[in-house]
Amino acid sequence: MGTLVEDFLASDDYSEATKISYRRILEKLIQVEDVAAFTASDLLNFVKNNVNGNEQQNTQRYVALCACRSFISWRYGQIHPALSARIKRVHPKRQRALSYEQLVELLASFDTSTAIGARDLAIVAIAIDTGLRRAELARLKFADIDLEHLKLQVIVKGGQWGTGIFSQQTAFYIEAWLTFRNPAPGVDTLFVSLRDNKDQGKELTGHGIKMIFRKWSKRLGFPFSPHDARRTFATVATLLGAPSKTLMVAGRWSNLEMVDRYTKNIAEDAIRPYLPLANIAKIKKSNP
Repeated sequence: MGTLVEDFLASDDYSEATKISYRRILEKLIQVEDVAAFTASDLLNFVKNNVNGNEQQNTQRYVALCACRSFISWRYGQIHPALSARIKRVHPKRQRALSYEQLVELLASFDTSTAIGARDLAIVAIAIDTGLRRAELARLKFADIDLEHLKLQVIVKGGQWGTGIFSQQTAFYIEAWLTFRNPAPGVDTLFVSLRDNKDQGKELTGHGIKMIFRKWSKRLGFPFSPHDARRTFATVATLLGAPSKTLMVAGRWSNLEMVDRYTKNIAEDAIRPYLPLANIAKIKKSNP
């Protein structure tokens, strides 16, 4: 049975994260004897009965339905009646991003005279400047960092090469980390483990990156995850005036709708510098 699911997942270029979420529901679907005879209503009931209810219930059910529809189409053809099943996706509530004050506090919290401090500052600087995801930060190779031209290349979500642009300040942080970096033989990732055990010098995993962010959160007293860094990249760049199209390309998003989703957490107070009456003197001066 499991082979059928693996064959399906191998039929397209799904990311590892997508495979995990799809596999979870499809292993249940293939246990149902009459999937071939499913109606749209049957498929919706199956999804609702097999996805636990919580505050992310709608998103989880939406993903589960996408997985099932794709599998059914692959297994039984593109005119199967169950493929008309739909769940309206409710966009999630406003997600976290660092405020300017929190970002300054975070950057100032690292002791760069130590290997851990230098490494962690380089990690967060790249994350904030480029919006790389945690898996992308983990797989980033030393050879794919161009300090002269302030850019990097890495395999991104979807399995394609993506480019990230970073600042001169981030380049300084990377160079500081390189004075400490001592990878184990054969390790070519930029970031390596500094744990005093058999893992020392080995590449950091995505989970390792997540745990490092969690330690910062505990130390500073506010939550901060790798994906919060991606939202902070989008939010701060927007507040600094980056055009949406430029942000879309720089963040490696496929459309402007994704940019809008990542910048929803811009606070209402961000409008203050642009309020008409706050700028009345400038308006009068430009229109004598």
